[in-house]
Amino acid sequence: MKKLKTTMSGLLLTGLLYSTPAGAIDLYGMASYWDHSDLDGVWGGALGVSLSLFTDFLRLDARVYFFDNSYIFAEDVFEEDEFTRLESDLSITPFDLGLQLHILPGAQVDPYLLAGFSYLYVDSDWFDFDSSLGGYGGGGLDIALGNSPLHLFGEIVYRFAELEGRLGSELDVSGLNGNLGMKLHF
Repeated sequence: MKKLKTTMSGLLLTGLLYSTPAGAIDLYGMASYWDHSDLDGVWGGALGVSLSLFTDFLRLDARVYFFDNSYIFAEDVFEEDEFTRLESDLSITPFDLGLQLHILPGAQVDPYLLAGFSYLYVDSDWFDFDSSLGGYGGGGLDIALGNSPLHLFGEIVYRFAELEGRLGSELDVSGLNGNLGMKLHF
């Protein structure tokens, strides 16, 4: 699974880097916290790239998150009383593709909105959940650090997603994402 994540991330970033002039690229890394509906919150990180589309106000945004494993319990998934409290690793890796709408591009402080689609790759050692599609929406604030190409940014994003598993079980992993990171703006 780790090799798949690394390969997918590399292909995504390579493909996007060669599709636009270098003057319109943001590369970034961030720390992230995801508060799921049916699971405990989880810490992780993400890598991303954004590219200008036709204007500085609109950017294509692609990112991949790397979260620590979430833990799930049998009684949280199945409603029958005969199941014991069984702990199991559940790894969810979101791959996001969306748009950013920047309000004040080029300003020292630039608020923006973002929305898009997610593919959630799921791996579990006990429960058989299927990978699924979802969506997200939110807002952020980009702060330039003087004349440097480095920027600080923070985001609040709500992710909409539900996983389906064997025996008709469902797991709602919708919830808030808080992101804080650094961006290299070309």
